[in-house]
Amino acid sequence: MILYADMPEDNRDLVKLEVSFPYLPNNTATSCPVPMDDILDYLAVESADVTRPRAEDLKFVRTAQVAEEQYWVWQFTESDGAKCYVTVSVSPEGTACIGYNADYHGLTPEQYMLGDYHNVF
Repeated sequence: MILYADMPEDNRDLVKLEVSFPYLPNNTATSCPVPMDDILDYLAVESADVTRPRAEDLKFVRTAQVAEEQYWVWQFTESDGAKCYVTVSVSPEGTACIGYNADYHGLTPEQYMLGDYHNVF
């Protein structure tokens, strides 16, 4: 696991990192503890799109164990062509957090999760 102190100063350099995380035992979107409707409600507020995203607009990518947190990751493309990631992370205490950001630098899901985990976006 790459520590925060070892993260690149510029997010563009995340693409240069070799990152891998183990999958969760149930590597499916349905194992996510946050309902899809809640994720879509979040995106309706956070996304720049004027139309509300639909479940079929999101492509499930994978799950991951990132340090002590569990992750579920989806990709989608906004109407302007921007590639985006959506994450659900769950702390050991069970607190869930939905995240979203455009993928400005062509990151792999693993590189994106690392940045999300360290709150660099």
